[in-house]
Amino acid sequence: MSLERINRIRSHEKFVELGLDGILITKPENVLYILGFKVESDVVIFIPREDNKRNDEKILVFFNELEYDQARKFIEEDKSLSNIIEITQIPREPNFIYETINKLELNSVGFEDDYISVKRYNEWNEKYKIDKFVGSSEIINGARKIKTDKEIEAIRRAGEIGDLGFKTIFDGIEEGKTEYELVAEAEYVMRKAGSEGIPFDTIVASGENSAYPHAKTTNKKVQDGDIIIVDIGARFGGYCSDMTRTFIFGKISKEKVKLINLVNDAQQYGLDNIKAGVKCSDIDKIVREFFINKNKEWGARFLHSLGHGVGIDIHENPYLSPLSQDVLEENMVVTVEPGLYVNPGLGGARTEDQILITKNSYIPFTHSKKMYY
Repeated sequence: MSLERINRIRSHEKFVELGLDGILITKPENVLYILGFKVESDVVIFIPREDNKRNDEKILVFFNELEYDQARKFIEEDKSLSNIIEITQIPREPNFIYETINKLELNSVGFEDDYISVKRYNEWNEKYKIDKFVGSSEIINGARKIKTDKEIEAIRRAGEIGDLGFKTIFDGIEEGKTEYELVAEAEYVMRKAGSEGIPFDTIVASGENSAYPHAKTTNKKVQDGDIIIVDIGARFGGYCSDMTRTFIFGKISKEKVKLINLVNDAQQYGLDNIKAGVKCSDIDKIVREFFINKNKEWGARFLHSLGHGVGIDIHENPYLSPLSQDVLEENMVVTVEPGLYVNPGLGGARTEDQILITKNSYIPFTHSKKMYY
C-alpha cells in the first residue's frame, strides 16, 4: 500500500469541497492503485477524510479469507502504514462490512459513480446508515493522473517488454505467415520477459486491414508490399505499456512511403510541442492542422483522438482529444498516436509512443525504431 497515493486521494480538493466524511473504494483498478498489488476477490476500502473529527480513525480494508493472509503480508512490509491502516478478514456474515462502517456514524460518503451499478447503489442505501452518497470518481481518477516514482518505474519496464514484443514481430515477419502467428510469437516472448499479460489484444493489421482504425488481428497472411500496423503492449507490476509502429513488408510503393512518413512527421510534431501546461485539446488540434496543411484529403482521415492516459488502465485520464478540458502536468503518462486510414487499397498508418510529461518536454517509455522511407 502506498501512503503517497492515499494522501493524493485525501488531499484532492473535491474531498473537502463535497463535504465528504470519507470515500468507499471497490473498483478493482482503484484497489490495485491503493494497495499496490492485485487482488482477485472483492475488496472494500474505506478512506476517511484526513481532517476528520475522530483523528484515531484508520483506513479500513476488508479482505475475504482467500486473500487475507497474503494481503496482510504485503501491507505489513511497509511499517510506515501500520498506524493508519486496519485490515480485517471478513467473517462469514453477510452484513459484517455494513455493520462495521455504520458504527462510524457517517453523514456523507463518496463512491465510484463510474463503476457502481444501480443494484449495488440501492443495496448500499438500504443497508448503510449513511445520510448521503456522493458520486466521487473524479477524486480517485484525479489522483491517478499523476504517477508516483514507483508507478513510473513499472511503466518503464512494461515499455521495454513491449519493445521486445514488437522486435519479435518485425524480425520474424515473412510472406505467408498469418497475423495470428505473429501475435502469438510476440506475446510468448513478452511473457518470458516478465509481462503479466497483455493490456489489450495485440494488433497486427496487414494490407487492407491497416485501413481500419480498430482493426482486429485475423488469419490473413502477410503478402509482399503490405503495410503492417503493429499495436502492442505489455503489463508489468499492474501497469500498462502501449506502442504502435507502421512499416512496409517487402515491395515499396511511393504512396505508402508518403503515408507512413507523413504520420511519423505528424507524431514528431506533436511530441515537439508537448509539455506540462499545454491543454490536451490544443495538442490534438495542432496535429490535426499539421495533417490538413500537408494533405487536406488524407488529413480528413484522422478519425480518432491524438492520445490518452495510460497506467493501470490502458485508457485512462487525461485524454488528448478535441473535447478534453485537461491540462497536462508533470508526471502524467500519455500516448501520442496520430493515424491516417485512407482506404483498403492503400491502407493506413499509425505511430504511437507512450511518454512521461515533464516541465519542458517529455521522456519516452517506448523506443522501437520508427520506419522512415
